[in-house]
Formats: sequence, C-alpha cells, structure tokens
Amino acid sequence: MAKILVTGASGFVGRHLVPALEARGHAVVEAGRRRRSGAAQHVAISDIGPETDWSGKLEGMDCVIHLAGLAHRKAPDEQFHAVNDQGTERLVDACRSAGVGAFVLLSSIAARKAEQLPREANAYGRSKLASERHVLHAAELGSLTGIILRPPMIYGHDAPGNWHRLQRLAAGSLPLPFGSVHNRRSHCSIDNLCSAIVSAVEEGVQGSGVYEIADEDQVSLAETLELLRDAMGKKAALLPVPVAILRAALAALGQKKLVESLLDDLQLDPSPFMRAFNWKPPEKAKEAIRKSGRLFAKSSESVA
Repeated sequence: MAKILVTGASGFVGRHLVPALEARGHAVVEAGRRRRSGAAQHVAISDIGPETDWSGKLEGMDCVIHLAGLAHRKAPDEQFHAVNDQGTERLVDACRSAGVGAFVLLSSIAARKAEQLPREANAYGRSKLASERHVLHAAELGSLTGIILRPPMIYGHDAPGNWHRLQRLAAGSLPLPFGSVHNRRSHCSIDNLCSAIVSAVEEGVQGSGVYEIADEDQVSLAETLELLRDAMGKKAALLPVPVAILRAALAALGQKKLVESLLDDLQLDPSPFMRAFNWKPPEKAKEAIRKSGRLFAKSSESVA
C-alpha cells in the first residue's frame, strides 16, 4: 500500500481515479482548495502555480499524481504557462525536497505536437510539454521516478470538453453529416486511463519516461457516433457527405481545430507502456463508447 497525494482529485479524471486507487488499498490524500465530499484525507492548497505553498504537505508521501491543470477553456497564453508549466515545476521541486519517490504526470498528446511541430502548437500543448520536462529533469537527477502519460481525448459519460459535445450531438434527433468520416483515431476511456495510472504507481519503480496511453483499438468518427446513438436507442442517421466538403466547410468557418479533432487521423501507440508496466487495457473501445452513451442518456433522463 502506498500513500499517494493526488492533485485535481475533484476533476473528471480524479473523481474516477481516487476510488480506483482506494480499491487497491492505497491511502489517498487529495490536494485542493476545498475538501471534496467523501474525501478520506485532504490538504488545502491555493491555485496551482509558481507560488503554490507545498510546505508540510508532502512529507511521508510515496507518490504524487499530478492531474490538476488548465484545459478545456480559453485563457491567455501566460495563464497556461503559469498553471501547467510553472505550477508543475513548483510541485516537482517540492517533491524532491520532501523525498517523494515517484511522480506521475497526466500530460496530453498535445505535447507531442508541441515537440514535433512547435510552430503549429497552441499554448496548452507547449505548456504541457514544458511540464513534462520538469519531471524528466528530476528523474535524470535521480531525485524520483518520473512517469508521464500522454492520452488523447479521454472519454466517459461525464467527460467535459469535446466528448461532452459529441455525446450531446449524438443524443440529438437530427441526421449528422459524418457518415463518410472513416478516419483512424485513438481515444482513451476513463476506466482504461485509471487502470493505467494504477499500474504506473504499482509497477513503475524503474519506469521513468514519456508514454502514450490509449485504448488498444482505434475508432472512426462515423463508428463512434453509430455506437453512441445505438447505445442511446437511436438510429445512426449519418449522411455520407464527402470528407473534402466537410473540410472545406469547416475551414471556411474558421474551424481548423475542429477539422483536426473530428476529421483527421490521430494514432497513439500504448504498447511501450503496456510492456513497461505489465498493463493491458481492461476495456475494449467499442464497449466503452457504448457504455458512455448509455450512461449519458440515463443521466440526461434523470436530469429531465
């Protein structure tokens, strides 16, 4: 059993991860401004950033899992830098001083683009790449084991951001023009991500490095919408509009980012992580997408 501090425990990933860690017998301490209802242990901190006071809050911790960060919103570039970059640097330095043995950082596949195509990357991707480098530097110094996970879109019925919008789109009654979008796209179910993080904690003594994490199988946009609608008890109703026309229409509307997230391929390779941490995703993508759609429809009914 490990004693683990988790930042961002009240967020989407944290709400699923904390119970998964506790089910494995780990003692979880949640760090945040307010105590989450049901939290076993909590330490109060201010907003994550370059001035966050970690003194006295990390002693006795075997591992820190850093989920907190700025995402899914418009913000000045400086704010992404302060939270994701400098905030992580501050926490890593505090972990080194406190003798924390392992640090797991939830990064993003956006950091890969910032690394490979820096001129095309946005502030979010650049700030996540910078945060990774602080963890890797500490690992190179031998101060701690630094495990960095780069997931693509993380999905589940209660996910925020683009997945929430996609589920709302699927839940509607109108036909959708995506029947010809047979791209190859990696996603990561929330349960697969939590399982991977647990494996990183339990198997990662010598596992420092950057790892892509995703479902094993890739699913196109058309198939994703079919699966969601089927789970919601709806017909697919997907119109076979040529992809070139969709690209042109979205580009004319200034939606370059939407073109990337909906129409382009995005393939991740989780096999290095699977080998290094003796891990296999517990869920198949199609089953997880159906579950997400079913639970989303059920939660929408209860709200209505």
